[in-house]
Amino acid sequence: MQTQPNYIKSLDGVRAIAILLVMAFHFGIIRFGWMGVQLFFVLSGFLISSILLKEKEKPSPLTGRLKKFWIRRSLRIFPLYYIYLTVFVVICLFTAFPPGYFRDLPYLYSYTFNLTRIANSWHESPVYTHFWSLCVEEQFYLFFPFIIFLLSRRSLRGLLVAVLIAGPLFRWSFGNYLAQNGKTSFEVFDVIYWFPLSHLDAFFTGTAIPLLGLKDRIKRPQWLFAFGCILAFGAGMANYFFESHGHSLPTSMGYNFGDVNSYQHVWYYTVLNLFTVSLLLLLVSSYSSMPGNFVKKIMENNVLVAIGKVSYGMYILHWVIQTQLVERWITVSESNKYWLFLIDIPVVYVFALLSFNFIEQRFIQLKDKLTTGNTPVKKATTLSTKN
Repeated sequence: MQTQPNYIKSLDGVRAIAILLVMAFHFGIIRFGWMGVQLFFVLSGFLISSILLKEKEKPSPLTGRLKKFWIRRSLRIFPLYYIYLTVFVVICLFTAFPPGYFRDLPYLYSYTFNLTRIANSWHESPVYTHFWSLCVEEQFYLFFPFIIFLLSRRSLRGLLVAVLIAGPLFRWSFGNYLAQNGKTSFEVFDVIYWFPLSHLDAFFTGTAIPLLGLKDRIKRPQWLFAFGCILAFGAGMANYFFESHGHSLPTSMGYNFGDVNSYQHVWYYTVLNLFTVSLLLLLVSSYSSMPGNFVKKIMENNVLVAIGKVSYGMYILHWVIQTQLVERWITVSESNKYWLFLIDIPVVYVFALLSFNFIEQRFIQLKDKLTTGNTPVKKATTLSTKN
């Protein structure tokens, strides 16, 4: 198995941490596990902008660049997603499960499901509710190549600054609008969480690394990482002790899901974006350091790397496996949920590994054939958001 030249092993570790956080959140283990999605968004911004900025330097026409990007993204993301949705079409025809599936299916097929959260008729389903984040990413992939290819680097840098400032301002004004129109506190948080513009600054935060050349310009990334850790931890602790969320400190860390007190829906994202980009910079930096090497060693752990390589499949499958397979055999309670979660992880991993080897990998191998005409090579992973 040949590894792609651009492959960065430690980023698979980041993917693993992200998916494990999301799984722990859905299992009721930790209230701050939702931030795993934020890790994915910033990582997406870094990886996709790295790819597009390299393509920008090539003399090929715009239509060719766009076609290449979208074909490669589609071959990585679409197959498992649409196969999963279609399987549940058949299941729902015979069992009427999951409820409301056919009503939501047009939004799921068109990657607009995240926009339904603002409707009063919205309901949660462990079969597909978590696909809102995939919708946000696909919406980002739709317009972001135009921005990269059509704007000069100077204009891109100006846009980067504008988006980083506008992001929290948008969340603040959108939150006020929702509250004034009768949305509860939790609904305000959730609608903002699902809305694509709420996360635009997350993608652009990741873009800062390749756009500004930070991996070669920042000679001591360990100091920025230390700042990111202090900022994230300090903001969480201050929020926890001043706002009293009603959840234990280890499970919330001051980042409890669904709160809008102290404008958490505004600053949560910015703080987590800055922390994530400081971590990514530490991992990809051209300058080595003791803290950086230590963190890289953790992220390059064989177990984390193995999980990271199939993290897309784990994200797609984990919630339905948890609720319709694991929890059907054993009732989850406060006394057993921790060891049950440890059982759930390898179960989800095995299903995702099968998906990767028998479904996803077959389409990944078509990338080079359909975009360059070269004979495809089986790859350990690709420089992309989900492997």
